[in-house]
Amino acid sequence: MEAGRATIVASAVARLKPPRATLTHDAPAAVLAPPVADAPHAEWRGLPDDVVARVLVRLPVVDLFRLGYLFSPRWLDIWRAEPLYLHDRQFASPRIAAADVADAIANVLELHVGDGVQFVGVQGENGSDDDDDGDGGGGNEVVGVDGHDSGPGVAVELEHEAADQGGGVVNNSDGGGVAGRRRLRFPGGVGADDGVISDDDIYGHDDIPDGGYEIGRVYSFRVETTRWRADQLHRWCAALQRGRVREVTLANLTMEGHPELPQGIRDCATSLKGLHVFFFTMEADHIDSLVNLRVLGLYGCPGMILRALRPESEIRVLTIDFSRLVDVLVQTTRLRSLEMHNNVVQGTVVVHDAIQLRKLHLLPPTRPSKIFIGEAPSLRSIGYLDLFNTVFVIKGIVIQAGMVLHPPKMRSVRILGLRVNYTEMGHRVPREIEQILKCFPCLEKLEIMRYDEVAPEEGLLKADDEHIYQGNNFFRDLGCFSHHLRWIYLTAFRGGKYELALGKAILDEARAGTMFKMLHPQGSYTDYISNQLWRALEHFRMTTPNHAVRDRHVSVILRLRKAGGLPG
Repeated sequence: MEAGRATIVASAVARLKPPRATLTHDAPAAVLAPPVADAPHAEWRGLPDDVVARVLVRLPVVDLFRLGYLFSPRWLDIWRAEPLYLHDRQFASPRIAAADVADAIANVLELHVGDGVQFVGVQGENGSDDDDDGDGGGGNEVVGVDGHDSGPGVAVELEHEAADQGGGVVNNSDGGGVAGRRRLRFPGGVGADDGVISDDDIYGHDDIPDGGYEIGRVYSFRVETTRWRADQLHRWCAALQRGRVREVTLANLTMEGHPELPQGIRDCATSLKGLHVFFFTMEADHIDSLVNLRVLGLYGCPGMILRALRPESEIRVLTIDFSRLVDVLVQTTRLRSLEMHNNVVQGTVVVHDAIQLRKLHLLPPTRPSKIFIGEAPSLRSIGYLDLFNTVFVIKGIVIQAGMVLHPPKMRSVRILGLRVNYTEMGHRVPREIEQILKCFPCLEKLEIMRYDEVAPEEGLLKADDEHIYQGNNFFRDLGCFSHHLRWIYLTAFRGGKYELALGKAILDEARAGTMFKMLHPQGSYTDYISNQLWRALEHFRMTTPNHAVRDRHVSVILRLRKAGGLPG
């Protein structure tokens, strides 16, 4: 059970953006140059507090307690005046045994949070703070489980080590220089037109006046690989509640079944805005208490999934993974993004009157029997439509090859992902894709993913294969090909004849400036097939009637596909 759950967690968290300190931890180790006479390392202590803060927020926990004193004798003050992004991957160090990591996490949390969040306002004309002394409470040590300072974990051990080296205890002085800093913001996203929703769009900003700051605030808490006990979870939750945590990711790897969402998480009612939980049970009353929740990820979680889709829900981003669903109705909701991975959907996905929805991603093997899209004027990104198994309906009209009715247009959509079974569909593939593309005249990025193997009746491509769709004029006069479509991907490319034929039909109509990529998974075919493919493409380039391809104004790239969602 534990190994299977760990695999699921690893695949899911790979889609989440890690904090800066985790990126630092994963980067290659840096070699510190020895000091020289005219530039000793002690000069680091002359750095302004805001510069020291930018260094500290990028240090993993272990390095923070080892090196913080080098930058300032008040480094703990500066650290506590910045929001905490705590990730258990930062504890992956030989100094900490796996059995001690859960307690170490609690120790660090309690040290940062102290007695709770305190706000320090802007300084008045008389130079005094609007708030009280702003020391944040909490003392200068990490208290163990039994109330003494000898509890296991990195914070106790390394704080004492730092103090022995000339710093590292909380200084209850005025903390000059800290109050003038503005707190770090969540980084923004790429933009709505790309179907990407930034953290600022979802979470907003806390109401903190410029020049003011909080002491002891926790922004992000992520436990993905750590094995924990109930008493350790209780310590975490108590500290997170005092620290007014903003975002929590919590994986249950060892507890049998699906226990209820911890009460301590539910008690973070007004501060919690993002929640990702693995192998817990969430009921309707759990989510109702989290009045400011904007982002919810449910991974292997039974319970109230559909509650998050109701009109009264404040949730903006919903991710569902490893669940069983019947019908999914996204209607009259504030939801902006719905992602469903590795689910079994025995029914229909309906999107209607969803005026804020920007992204609808149903990633393999999630495969509903029907997708119905009505009014969704903000929808930017759709993926992946299974052309063989799923009926696609737009505004009441079934979209299929040979249809008599004019397909309705969705001009808001910029990104589209399609899944194709070449074995079952054969030469219907280009006609089905062409009919789908008529609905999206403003499309900019298209991915066509193969999910079957190359069957004997199709066969592997050869350099001298004829252009079987030559003269069929597929994709001609499509609005997206004529104006907007600039990125086209054939993913999970396995070297089949039908795949190459589809690629040639697309390239016959591609405009100058288009990027056409054929992305193959590791080990999908041999070097011989790769060489045959390049020879076939070079021959096609010389014979196609498309001047943009002949004159090399269309980039054709063959590349190994990395794991992930729609390609960027």
